[in-house]
Amino acid sequence: MTVIKPMTFENIWITGASRGIGAALSNHYAAPGVTLGILSRGAEQLKEVADQCREKGAVVYTYAADVTDALELRRCAMDFQSHVVCVDLVIANAGIRIEEDPENQETSIPANIMEVNYMGTINTFSPFIPTMKTRQSGHLAVISSIAAFRGTPNSGAYSASKAAINVWTESLRLRLSPYGICVSTLCVGFVQTDMTSSLDFCMPGILSAEDAARSAVLAIRQRRRLVTFPWQSRVIWTFFRMLPGPLYDWLILWAKARQIPRSNTCKGSR
Repeated sequence: MTVIKPMTFENIWITGASRGIGAALSNHYAAPGVTLGILSRGAEQLKEVADQCREKGAVVYTYAADVTDALELRRCAMDFQSHVVCVDLVIANAGIRIEEDPENQETSIPANIMEVNYMGTINTFSPFIPTMKTRQSGHLAVISSIAAFRGTPNSGAYSASKAAINVWTESLRLRLSPYGICVSTLCVGFVQTDMTSSLDFCMPGILSAEDAARSAVLAIRQRRRLVTFPWQSRVIWTFFRMLPGPLYDWLILWAKARQIPRSNTCKGSR
């Protein structure tokens, strides 16, 4: 088996980069000698992030595209690769969370979530894999979620999409390991983003986007395979994963019935 060698990241591709964790990651990596390819649907917000990164000395290429459009995403990825010698790090961050309808009749909702969160990750990684295999180095990282570990009453489709990501990236990691390519799956807890702004319950360990990005950067630097953060989420969801099904069902339904409202005192989503 090929030994994965430590490497520095000079050429980095990030999706969902216009806000939240994606914007924070772009700003974190921006520095002299670094070339960023940042992609998002929001062209105006993406330009603001690009300007911030350029102020830090990075060379930045921006791409307004949707990760569900495999052909367009491939075109953007190939354009970015034409500007650099090689891409060292690819971060699949783009994702959505939509509440399902109570009667589960709107099948377009889970289909849309799966298309963005799961297929969007595959579309993001795919254009870069052949070159990484040829040079036998590179790092692929996906921003997943604690929702991947167990289902909750309000997030079935979202949890399913993240669970699919976790299993697929595990398989990808095994397939690419002989080529010296590292694959990291980063399961993030609650983060202060648009995704959680409408959630009206206590979110233990909730992080700012900047703190979440710092934790992600550390996990990537350490070449972690699967990591859950913050620690509050890791402890709680490790406990949940250990519970037998009937006990987990009772506990979650009991907690939902006694849901603690979100407040300024709740410390504690992506």
